[in-house]
Amino acid sequence: MFRIHFTADDLARVRLTRGWGPLVETHLSLVRLGRRDPRDALGGWSARAGRTSPGLAHPCAPLLDDGWLDLLTVTGPVGSLEEGLTALLAVRPEQFRAELAAAAAAGGWHGDRLRRLAAAGDPAGNRTDRRRLVTFLHDHHRVAVAPYWSRIQARLNAEHSVLAQVLSSQGVEGLLAQLAPFAHWRSPVLELGHGPTANDIRLDGRGLTLVPSLFFDSGPAVWINGMDDQAPVVLLLPATRGPGDLAAVLVDPCAADRLAALVNLLGRTRAYALDSIAADPCTTGELARRLAISAASASEHATVLRDAGLVTTTRQGRAVRHHLTAMGERLLDGSLGPPFRPDQSDPGAGAALAGAMAR
Repeated sequence: MFRIHFTADDLARVRLTRGWGPLVETHLSLVRLGRRDPRDALGGWSARAGRTSPGLAHPCAPLLDDGWLDLLTVTGPVGSLEEGLTALLAVRPEQFRAELAAAAAAGGWHGDRLRRLAAAGDPAGNRTDRRRLVTFLHDHHRVAVAPYWSRIQARLNAEHSVLAQVLSSQGVEGLLAQLAPFAHWRSPVLELGHGPTANDIRLDGRGLTLVPSLFFDSGPAVWINGMDDQAPVVLLLPATRGPGDLAAVLVDPCAADRLAALVNLLGRTRAYALDSIAADPCTTGELARRLAISAASASEHATVLRDAGLVTTTRQGRAVRHHLTAMGERLLDGSLGPPFRPDQSDPGAGAALAGAMAR
């Protein structure tokens, strides 16, 4: 459990970003890929990335596969992968060496792990070894992140927009309270996680930067710049609500093309609602959070999709859960008729889709 202590100056220095850039998301995708389980909702993306990426057996992979190495504060926020890799090449040897030492201490690296790291050479002091690391990250990004980047950015932008609206309407303390259930605001302390012991972090005027991340999905994490004790503390926030929501973003690139056509047919929000329900059946409230829309709007879209025969709704206790129907599956996979036009032999489908498009 972490407890972040704010002063009045710290509350005035809370900032929002749209993410830390594609290099950090690429790093975190390696961490996520290292935890892959073919049975989970990310099985499709994990299989595609695992097949075509340079591989977790690459000598540089052990530097990155558990997330202890802090590229987030080593390179800072960057807008493109090229900027991030250039910044990584420019990190001073002593700073990189200090970060490796901090990662080894935090992760408890020893024995076999240290011998595996030795295979990566000396990326801190050796330019050739640093370039090997940069090439590895570039190649992994190309196959595991780049095909999905427009959708990743859209999700990060949506998360930022929601938080920015709360900040504008409710102020900083309202924003910190909005971070539940990931964190709990009890002024002047923000509590993260659970446990019998608490690690206290006193901002002491440094402020806090909130950074949404797509691939970091296990709850919020605190990142502290070990090289600059005046730098703001970074709070990394999950931009998705579990593996099913993440899988809805990381669909097969071919499916992403079909989704773009579906957007033209149904409209962006309604198409994304259908796609999200297909990836993981959900309640109306969960759908609203995934799409960053109000519960009333999510309910309206779900109703239209249900009336069109694309989703069905079942009650579980007090909640209702939306599932894709057979016709919804055919619409999403492109088998309902190119480009998503109903078969002439299926007039019922045509009438249902006309209703979904008209509203």
